Amino acid sequence: MKNSITIQLDEDTLKEITSAVKEAVKEQLPILADFKKDWLTTEEVMEMMNVSRRTVQNYRDEGKIPYTKEGRKILYPRQGIEEFLQDNMIKAYR
Repeated sequence: MKNSITIQLDEDTLKEITSAVKEAVKEQLPILADFKKDWLTTEEVMEMMNVSRRTVQNYRDEGKIPYTKEGRKILYPRQGIEEFLQDNMIKAYR
């Protein structure tokens, strides 16, 4: 059984709380944006490498690309994917 709690606030207090929450969210958005830049989803890796989901999984299973997993969520460090691409680049003969 869940307990319910009801809080009554006057309008000014509600506005203050709302403003504080909005400010806290604004402060965290750049941090989340930077995190997003450093870590890629499977779909982003697929697009970046122009490969299928299965190929990304094979690279992961074979230890060719680094990743982290929390539950069912898999993320790849952008730097690790870029290094993989650089390491496997074939140089022109010119």
